[in-house]
Parts: sequence; C-alpha cells; structure tokens
Amino acid sequence: MSTKRYLPPRKRRTAVAVVLAALLAALAGASTAGAASAVSAAPSVSAAPDASAAFATAAGPSAAGPPAAHARHAPAARAAPAEPAPPSYRVREGDTLTAIARRLGVPLDRLYEVNRSVIGPDPDLLRPGQILRAPAPGWTAPVDVEYRISAPYGLPGDAWIAGHHTGVDLAVPTGTPVYSVGPGEVHSTSAEGAYGNHILIRMADDHYVLYAHLDRMSVAPGDRVEGGTRIGDSGNTGNTTGPHLHFEVRTGTDYGTDIDPVAYLAKYGIDI
Repeated sequence: MSTKRYLPPRKRRTAVAVVLAALLAALAGASTAGAASAVSAAPSVSAAPDASAAFATAAGPSAAGPPAAHARHAPAARAAPAEPAPPSYRVREGDTLTAIARRLGVPLDRLYEVNRSVIGPDPDLLRPGQILRAPAPGWTAPVDVEYRISAPYGLPGDAWIAGHHTGVDLAVPTGTPVYSVGPGEVHSTSAEGAYGNHILIRMADDHYVLYAHLDRMSVAPGDRVEGGTRIGDSGNTGNTTGPHLHFEVRTGTDYGTDIDPVAYLAKYGIDI
C-alpha cells in the first residue's frame, strides 16, 4: 500500500518554483556551451592573417572591406577610341604651297581647297606658323629640298647596260634626308655595285622603288615603311659624277624592268 506524502499548498508552490528554476538553469547552460563550441570551431581573425589581404587584392588596393550585399555597381562605360588626328604641317619661312604639297604627297589644288579658310584667297601668300591639314596622306616626294634633275628618265646612252637611264637623278647635297615615297616593305639593301649604297622597297601597289648612291641607309630588309618614312641620306657612293639621288621605279626586282618614275609618282599627285 503506497503512502502519499502530503504537502500544504504553499510548500507545493515553492517546490514547483524550484523545479522550474532548475530546468531553466539547465537549458541556459546548454545554450552557452553550444555557442562556445561554435566560436571555437570558427577561425579567428588572428588565425587567418591573410584574409583581409586576400580581399584587398581581389577588390583592388583601395578597397576597405567587402561591399554591402545590396550594393551593385554598373561597369564603367568604355570611352570610344579617339579618331587619329589628320596629318598637319606648320608653315615655315620660305615655304611655298607647291613645296608643301610635294612634301605631304597630295595634289596642290586639293591641299589648297582643304586649307582655303586658313590660307585665304591667295594661295601664294603663306604666313609662318600657319597649320595646314593634309587631305590625303600616304605619298610624298623622295626629298624635301630644292633640287635639279641632272639626268632624266629614259636618257639614251652607252653608259647604261639597258641603253638608257633607268631612273631620274635628283642633284642634292650629300646628307640630304631621303624618304620612302609611299607605303611598302624594304625588300633589300646593299652597298655593292654601280649603285653604291642602295635600298629596294616593294610598294603596296606591287611596284619596286630603288634609291641609289646613298651616303647612309637607316632601314633593313623586312622593315615596314610609310610615305614620309626617312630611309637614309643621299650621297655620292658607287658610279657617280657627283652627289645625287638616283630614284628608279620597277615592275620587278631585276634591272631592266624600269618604268617612268615621274609618271608613276604623278598617279599619286606627286610632281618631281
């Protein structure tokens, strides 16, 4: 026969309160222990010294920390590539429009048409310092100085194996800069034979241009050139009777395939 212990109402309430307090204390202890375990399982900042550095490297040297989760930045718009400025020429003392047109490799009337607002109504009245714009760059004369033609193309004579002069001779002082007349690639250079120091360039139109009797050559086979690229200096090397530039145009690489160099350049608006 079981015996029930009798507790007065006041003591019963006290006992229930004690039990509830014990349960709450037990639950609180379990929660604290779980939190402590989670903290010990996570790596500390001091345990991972490279964490901030890694983020800074990925985000950029000016980043102070990870961006907010809601922050979204549109990529910066890329500026359109700038159009290349058209070639220009600053007028110097003594310049003439004809000489400038020859240097820039453009027709005289076209040069004046483009620069009429700068030059004014008289194309012969140029002022030093004026900036002229070239309408169509790409071709130029082989020299940019005053010269005389000492031997024209086609001049007959026994002095040449072909029976005639295969190029045009421009009498200029030794050391005068020599320019490629147009775009192409250097085919060969040589210091041998009657031509002395000479350069052969294959042009973009598949013709070959020879510059001979040079004092100095500043390009090598395979070099790309444009109209106005300085390729050397004129001289008096090889078989000559005085300083000059021998300018020759060919349809191939061999001697004897020459054509009229004056007519060739005239197709590109160059007058020599």
